[in-house]
Amino acid sequence: MKILLASLFSAALVCSSAQASILGQFDFNNVATVGSPNDPSCVAPCVELTPLTTCDLIAGLHTAGGPDDSAFRTYSGWDRTQYDALVYLNRSGTWQWPKTLAFEVQVDPNSLGAITGLSVDLKRPYSYSPDSIMASIFWEDDNGTVQQRNSGPVDITGATSWTNVSFDFDQGTAPLPTGVDYSGEQFTIELYAWGGNGGALYLDNVTLTGECAPVPEPGAVLLIATSGLVLLLRRRVRA
Repeated sequence: MKILLASLFSAALVCSSAQASILGQFDFNNVATVGSPNDPSCVAPCVELTPLTTCDLIAGLHTAGGPDDSAFRTYSGWDRTQYDALVYLNRSGTWQWPKTLAFEVQVDPNSLGAITGLSVDLKRPYSYSPDSIMASIFWEDDNGTVQQRNSGPVDITGATSWTNVSFDFDQGTAPLPTGVDYSGEQFTIELYAWGGNGGALYLDNVTLTGECAPVPEPGAVLLIATSGLVLLLRRRVRA
């Protein structure tokens, strides 16, 4: 059944309208105080997101001046130099790395879909702010092994004004789960910056993008499968 659903993933997305191209977003406009949690401001129906959490970073809050002249966060205490990438990316668990921003994504077990990317609005307010950043995603495969995809280092030296940075998870230990393998999966998404003296970075609109659609009802699956079989038989007859 799992193989059948996987083969029908594309058709299912066509037959069922996609729930959202934005799976989740943190825009900080509803953050009341510096100590308030960074709850997601937007979440697609097919996923659940934990708050955006710091690990040894120092958070600040500005009520105006963001990319849309609204509230934004400042984070300082990043690493001065990049941690050994081989150690950083290869983990025994999906726990959050120190001096990073991270959140977890829990996918509804009744949804098909995929994670396609991550973006963030950022600004380097000082010459000693971090000049490199990367995004990573971690999950456990069916054997309990932690897999990862990452963007690799992204140079943000020129981001001295508000800049939208997009990350593609285009390298790593295994392909990102899609279709039925995406159903019920739990991911940890992480932002890691370094450089300068580890000073402040301004951040806003941390946005996870992807696709999701409900798993087709048994009757719809049967209809799609039957339609595919009819088309296949027609092709054979013509041949």
